[in-house]
Amino acid sequence: MKKTMWIMFLPLMLISSGCIYISGEMPKIGLAPRITVFEATPSVMNTGDIAYLRWSVSNSDHVSIDNGIGSVAASGTMPVSPGSNTIYTLTAKNLGGEAMARAQIIVHSPSTAGQIIPTIKPPIIAAFYANRSAILPGEQVTLSWEVLAATDVAITSIGKVKAKDTMAITPSGTTTYVLTAVNSAGQSVASITVTVGPSATPGTPGELVVVLPALSSESGSLLKGGGYLDYTRRESACVGDTDINLASRAFLSFDISALPRNITVKEAMLDLSNYTMKGDPSYMRGQWGNMGALPIYHLQYGKFEDLGFKAYTDPGKLVANGETTVYPRSPWVLDVKDASNGEPVIQNLIHQGKARCQFRIQFFTSTNWDSTSDMLCFDNATLTIKYKAQ
Repeated sequence: MKKTMWIMFLPLMLISSGCIYISGEMPKIGLAPRITVFEATPSVMNTGDIAYLRWSVSNSDHVSIDNGIGSVAASGTMPVSPGSNTIYTLTAKNLGGEAMARAQIIVHSPSTAGQIIPTIKPPIIAAFYANRSAILPGEQVTLSWEVLAATDVAITSIGKVKAKDTMAITPSGTTTYVLTAVNSAGQSVASITVTVGPSATPGTPGELVVVLPALSSESGSLLKGGGYLDYTRRESACVGDTDINLASRAFLSFDISALPRNITVKEAMLDLSNYTMKGDPSYMRGQWGNMGALPIYHLQYGKFEDLGFKAYTDPGKLVANGETTVYPRSPWVLDVKDASNGEPVIQNLIHQGKARCQFRIQFFTSTNWDSTSDMLCFDNATLTIKYKAQ
């Protein structure tokens, strides 16, 4: 009687020319995982409220979040309601390595639970200008200003003033008037210089200087992720890179709608002096790479919610002398009236009746790959325009 032989099929192993091949799929070994987004919204909440964690990870075999959440999909959104301040850590792994990112949620004290927590920001200097920028000795100049959300407002050489007012003064010599507005979140500063002297060209009627603050509702930044259309908006206008080596470009918007269309722009200065800094953004580094030059472009990108692929990649118009390798500066004031090709960009915007003058600030190098956030933030930037009415 014939015996039936049962054969257990094992993965086929072939040996040929010194090489070994094992049939079946081999593990994929490549780049370490990339976490493009991990954030908590809102990041400040009341006890009992719900926040949402949002994440997106690529090139990962396993993704998890601590604090009892565990394994999750490569991308998703999850509601959480921590009872106290909590830092969530997302971990992504594959055979090529591991990546981590953190998101913090601050929980308001129980004594005020149920109240709406306002987002406090530094004061906004809506206007600060003089009716004449140059006068002869003994002549008067009128300062006008308006400040929003400030607890204290003061002007050098004058003292404490109202949040909105107009004042006629007779400076004895060339004077720079610095307006400082303060609240619990910080301060905002704007300045005007009035030239006094026999050699000064008297300011003619209709010659004005207006100081415009960056519009916080329209300014911000874009983080570029790993995908073709993977961009994340941030409310703070920061340029640099993140701790997971994602590039950030800053966008600034200024309201020029109140300027008459028939004026002649004499000067336009973008003041970045009141910046904040994270890490060490620099042109040259020893251990790592460098952030490269810092160019500034005229770019009419629209509203904050319009920030995306087009705003990030549009070539824009480089401002005159707008590319520097020496930063940050103090003071940090740049002539942005014209583009590098001589085009009078701001003059044209006003003549065309445009409501906004907008800029993009970026580094030449997207990241220096040191896994440390290196940022310059320009939320308190101002645009000073000196013009003459027709």
